[in-house]
Amino acid sequence: MARRSNWPGHTPLPKGLSAPARRALAHEGIETLEQLVDYGEKETAALHGIGPTAMAQLQEAMDDQGLSFNPS
Repeated sequence: MARRSNWPGHTPLPKGLSAPARRALAHEGIETLEQLVDYGEKETAALHGIGPTAMAQLQEAMDDQGLSFNPS
């Protein structure tokens, strides 16, 4: 069963995401994949705690949901 988001109708971040990556996103107020769409790929990649593995996990999760980063 998929995890539920605190935001109805929104997709939670992927389960396997590392703790540093989760903290970095939480610090920016990002709790769902839909919020990442607006935040931007460059901005997300620049966060302390977000490395290549976390970016790949986020991108894969977004692809699975038919989402992509808005061009910055």
